[in-house]
Amino acid sequence: MPLTQSQLAGEVAERAGLSKSDAKAALDALEAVVLEQLADAEKVRIAGVVQLNVRVKEATKARKGRNPATGEEITIAPKPASVALRARPLAKAKAALPSVQKARKRLAA
Repeated sequence: MPLTQSQLAGEVAERAGLSKSDAKAALDALEAVVLEQLADAEKVRIAGVVQLNVRVKEATKARKGRNPATGEEITIAPKPASVALRARPLAKAKAALPSVQKARKRLAA
């Protein structure tokens, strides 16, 4: 079962020796800072766990292509420019992953 925001605040409060309301306020402040940085298209790195990058994908023009099944020439539609968020797990997150067998048992339950 996924960890809810309330459960996360409780865990943080317990481990850091804070009250639940202080932990909730700290998590809310973290969320505000991360969202503000992402809005400015800045890279955000959270304590060796995850790195968030904003990527701008340029628009593409319409182009000619081929249907691989029939060989018929087709026109591939243009795509508008877009902004995407990329989350990359870092070393601490990768090291915390369970073994394949343990993950399969957990997901099957």
